[in-house]
Amino acid sequence: MNGISSQVATVDYLQLLTVQLKNQDPIDPVDQQGLVNDLTQFSILEGIEDLNTSFADILKLQEMTQGTSLLGKSVTYQDAISGEVKSGVATELFQVSGVTNLLVDGQPIDLQSVLGVANP
Repeated sequence: MNGISSQVATVDYLQLLTVQLKNQDPIDPVDQQGLVNDLTQFSILEGIEDLNTSFADILKLQEMTQGTSLLGKSVTYQDAISGEVKSGVATELFQVSGVTNLLVDGQPIDLQSVLGVANP
């Protein structure tokens, strides 16, 4: 979810609630059940965001695991700049800015660019 996080939304909601409670009509007070429902929804949203973070971490770990199985093998890949199909031996696995890369014949290759694998 891009743009607004559950923490920002919760802070904004609590600020709005504070103003609403300060200015409420004593004869017609704020609905308590509605407040509980709103806070429950923010709690659920925070849980979903935590799950998304966990899934992203699991995906990175899976990419690293898959990448290690390519080390020492001949890798066919599409060059990101020229678009041509090249091949070479994968010798190293690393991450740059969250992107898993292989070092193939001295060239960093995004793991997503790999088209095929063979024993050398």
